[in-house]
Parts: sequence; structure tokens; C-alpha cells
Amino acid sequence: MEIKIEMIDSIKVMHSERMKSLIEYTSSSLCTDYPSPFGASIYDADGTLIAQAYDSVMREKDPTCHGEVNAIRKAVKKIGSHSLKGCTLYSTCEPCSMCMSTSIWAEIETVVFGATVNEDASQYWEQPLDITAKEISNRMTGIKCIVISEVERKLAQQLFKDWKAAIDA
Repeated sequence: MEIKIEMIDSIKVMHSERMKSLIEYTSSSLCTDYPSPFGASIYDADGTLIAQAYDSVMREKDPTCHGEVNAIRKAVKKIGSHSLKGCTLYSTCEPCSMCMSTSIWAEIETVVFGATVNEDASQYWEQPLDITAKEISNRMTGIKCIVISEVERKLAQQLFKDWKAAIDA
């Protein structure tokens, strides 16, 4: 029983450390001409960081350039396969329906996020779809993706506040 608890604790610590690293990376966008609070990173099954990106919708003038999609694009190019089976995606905010669906189609096995869409991101702009990442994952047939929510949520919420201050400055 103690071993199982220690393993769970070490997994929580791992997710927390990776999310903190992602939030730090994403906050670097706040000093650019196109700041964004949305970032994503992908780790392979061995724990190696294979891709990291933040949202570039405004810079690219492309509505599909969310942080998660950008990270997935980098990761599949890097490994030379459309499949990210065994990988874990971290996102500063709960993936929208497009990003969650893309994660599932890429065969990402676990999605971990910080801030929530309905409670956190919706404070800054209206959300066009009222569906959670877990609901999308649960509706998939044949493909399963574990969704872990609200990891380092307070830090992710602060990232949104910092982003808002940056764009209002």
C-alpha cells in the first residue's frame, strides 16, 4: 500500500513540475508582440520533452494555431509519425474541443491541464462551445485519453492575469 501511495505522489510531483516548466515557458510570450497565455508541451513515454509551443493565432492569422495544435505539429514532425501514442500533453489551459480532438486523433494517451475553460478562460472571452475536455474524451469510441485537470491551476490563473496586464499595457 505504501508503494502505491508513493508512486501516486511521485506522479503528482512530476505533473506539477512539468506544468510549472510549461507556465514559465509560456510566460516568455508575454514579452513578445503577440503575447498568449496558452502553451503546451509534449513528453514521450520515457519522459523526454519532445515539443513545446504557445498559441500563435494572432501572429499567424490562423485560428487553428492554438498552443496544443502547434505542439502536436512540432512533435509529429520531430518523431516522423502522425501517432503520439504513449505521449502526455500538458496545457496551461483546458484544451478546447478542437485541441482535445486533435490530441485524441494524434493518439496522445494523457492530457494534463492547469486553468479551466469554463471558470478561468471564460473570464477573458466568451467560449463558443460548452463542452469540457473530459466530456470529449468520454465520448470517443475506441480511443481513450486520460484527462487530468487543474494541475497548478493557481499558477495558470496568474498567467492569464499577467497576460491581461501585458495586453492592456
